Amino acid sequence: MQINSLGVNSVSADFSATDIETLMMMVQSQRAQLLEDSLRSQLDSVNARNQQMNSLMESNTKLEQTNRVLETDNVDMNSEIAELKELQGRLAASKHPDPNQWYGLSWGQGDDPALSHATLDQVKKAGLDIPTGADAPRDIDGNGTMDAKGKVVQGWVDQIDKKVAELESRIEQNKKDITANKDQVSSNKNQIDSLSNTQQMEMLRLQGLSNKRNEAFDVMSNFIKKMQDSRSSIVGNMR
Repeated sequence: MQINSLGVNSVSADFSATDIETLMMMVQSQRAQLLEDSLRSQLDSVNARNQQMNSLMESNTKLEQTNRVLETDNVDMNSEIAELKELQGRLAASKHPDPNQWYGLSWGQGDDPALSHATLDQVKKAGLDIPTGADAPRDIDGNGTMDAKGKVVQGWVDQIDKKVAELESRIEQNKKDITANKDQVSSNKNQIDSLSNTQQMEMLRLQGLSNKRNEAFDVMSNFIKKMQDSRSSIVGNMR
């Protein structure tokens, strides 16, 4: 035979050869245990949902940090592109039209010796190929300026085009990654909102189960006390 336990599954009890007090004690004990098990299961569900929300929030934090790094990289690469194009413009202005003839590296800016040396330093800093041997840049006419052949300068101009294209490609990829990360952050936030709404209902259910569990233990404690008082009264009356 089964006795329903007020919405918390069913409580099974064997009535054969059992006095009423023991039977009631068994029912209350099983009911309390079922409520305890339901409460523990509900608590596990709440904790799992909390962990899921924490995981999503941690993911958003990492994605936002990644985007800040990518945005900083793009700023730096845009600055590098601007510097390369500025150098490219000055090199193009100082290139001798004859591939094998020499011009000072500051020819287009007044053939200034200091600027010609600074230009060669920029070429090296930019990682452009510096030829050796007969094509190596040098002060060909002894006037203090650094000179280079037309074909060497053209080679640098072409290399800058490739470097700029590579940087622009990386910037575009970073932009795509930033957009994808923002979309993921938005999706995660929607999931967090949904989980939070569900969690509020689950917390109410958890509170309800906790109250029922406490009530069940109170009933069982009161029943035990009444049983003890009743037996004590019977024993007292028999004296």
